[in-house]
Amino acid sequence: TMHDTILSGRKACMNCPIACGRHIKITEGPYAPMDCEGPEYETLGTLGGICLVYDLAAVAKANELCNRYGLDTISAGGVIGFAMEAFEKGLITRKDTDGVDLVWGNGQAMVEMVHKMGRGEGIGKLMAEGSKRMAETLGKNAIEFAIHVKGLEPSAHDPRRFFSQALSYGTAARGACHNASWSHPYELAMTMPEIGIHEPQNAYQIEGKAEFTAKMQDLMCNMDALIICRFSQIGKAVNVTNHVDWLNMITDSGIDISEYMKTGERLFNLKRMYNVRLGVSRKDDFLPYRFMTLNRTGEDLTNQLPPMGKLLGDYYAYRGWSEEGVPTPEKLKELGLDKI
Repeated sequence: TMHDTILSGRKACMNCPIACGRHIKITEGPYAPMDCEGPEYETLGTLGGICLVYDLAAVAKANELCNRYGLDTISAGGVIGFAMEAFEKGLITRKDTDGVDLVWGNGQAMVEMVHKMGRGEGIGKLMAEGSKRMAETLGKNAIEFAIHVKGLEPSAHDPRRFFSQALSYGTAARGACHNASWSHPYELAMTMPEIGIHEPQNAYQIEGKAEFTAKMQDLMCNMDALIICRFSQIGKAVNVTNHVDWLNMITDSGIDISEYMKTGERLFNLKRMYNVRLGVSRKDDFLPYRFMTLNRTGEDLTNQLPPMGKLLGDYYAYRGWSEEGVPTPEKLKELGLDKI
């Protein structure tokens, strides 16, 4: 494990007791020396898990390079995994990769692809555009295994395991981002009674999933606006009551939890209306084909595929949106957004 091999310490934002950041040291091997920030969960899940790379040093190197080039590690891992499958299926060849053997599990090839994306060299220039545009360029059946929503590669949280994330991936403004709702912990163990989540919700439950997901999305909009870390929710360290109390101390606005959550709803709908102006609608709120049609395989894995049609219908109704996924005039007026 990283803890037993390359981890040298932890890093934290100023005065934060959580210290979620990792610091690593690698003193030998092809990627040495390294003394830098180490990969976190999402990075390990994408550059490692999606690409089937089990060489921890290679994942750490790719993570360091992404930091230096300004590349998101989740999307980098997603698009490299897509390119590996395209290579496997013959849609790209060694000629396209400048001789790199872009096969599953090849850590050296993964590191080289990060270089190519960061520098805009060869196939890397196309890969840097993301899975969606790369699939459109490659043609044939590439779209079937391009894993993205609205052009954004998903985080390392399978929406076939968490139906709230399936719904949030589909409806979030920028696509498959787990932080748009951060709802999966509330389908595992966490609660937030102040907003009606009195117990963890069954991950595969359909009834009430729309309300559950929308509330979490609205809450995350508020936390983003207030710059409050997602991890502060763990262990019930910080709750919605704290948010409201802090906001009132600073602004003397005297709002309550209901008004606070209405602000989050307003923010979410404002982002939706921006996307609507760009042509986004129900057609864009679906998951990649594989998430809706292919079972997960492996020991003790459940196989309940998210019923996106039903989930979206319930969600739009709860949000006060049309069946096309557009906020209704009545909803916009209720939120004070009818002038946009």
